[in-house]
Amino acid sequence: MAMSPMGSIESFLDSTPLLTEPTALRSRANELGYLFFPGLLATEPILSVRRQILEICQNHGWIQPDTNIDAGIAVDDDVIIESTGDPRWQAFYNDAQRLRDFHALALSQPILDTLAVLFGEPVLAHPRNILRVIFPRSATYTTPPHQDHFYIGGSRDTWTGWFPLGDCSIELGSLAMVPGSHLTGFHDVHEAKGAGGRAVDVDADSTWVGGDFACGDVLFLHSLAIHQGRPNETDRLRLSCDFRYQPRSHEVRSDSLTPHMNWLTWDEVYAGWRPDDPLRSYWEAWDLAVVDRQS
Repeated sequence: MAMSPMGSIESFLDSTPLLTEPTALRSRANELGYLFFPGLLATEPILSVRRQILEICQNHGWIQPDTNIDAGIAVDDDVIIESTGDPRWQAFYNDAQRLRDFHALALSQPILDTLAVLFGEPVLAHPRNILRVIFPRSATYTTPPHQDHFYIGGSRDTWTGWFPLGDCSIELGSLAMVPGSHLTGFHDVHEAKGAGGRAVDVDADSTWVGGDFACGDVLFLHSLAIHQGRPNETDRLRLSCDFRYQPRSHEVRSDSLTPHMNWLTWDEVYAGWRPDDPLRSYWEAWDLAVVDRQS
């Protein structure tokens, strides 16, 4: 399978008590490279987006017939994998990327408020929002251990906000990371199966942190923190979000301001939205330090 074996796994530390102590919050972030906040988000908007995405999954034939759509039970005779170039994934993903409520989740006020405390300045939420849908029976393609900075560039102080759309147990495929790994610099990258198609090596004796996620829990990861997905060992689809954030004054790479995968333009994403929707191209109102991607 794509994931790295994990010998020692500990539970996430709850950083909620530190939200009123900025110095202590930043110290923990600098030490561990992650911050975990149980129940940071209200569940209603998340479950609404979950339902909308499951309806798209159903329209594309990914839900087992004659089952409750809210359970997200995957068809038992097929597996659609993001990283294999399956055109069925692109067709689904374009529909999902048009969901206004999906993009609104990335701008949830509790997330922005939390990161403003961490950064000590206004937050830039990257609009390049990522949705993951992980099928059962796809362990070979589980997201491998990696560092997000390889894909993001720009400021090293970019953080990823990861949370599932609904409850996510270890068995369903929650996330795990190596605390303190952001302090070890950039790691050599090699090709791998799974989302992103790239991986880094992890010492066999590394200590990991992980666990079950309840709907509304949010994990923030530094862009150099090594993390990976866990295999989906259930009969259900695992839905999750990867949203990225950085201090607004820092450099941001130009492709972080484009739709994820670049299969659609922003005009195509926004086609069904109100013309005056404040979420449309919100970042254009700020004087950002945009840098081009190096070849």
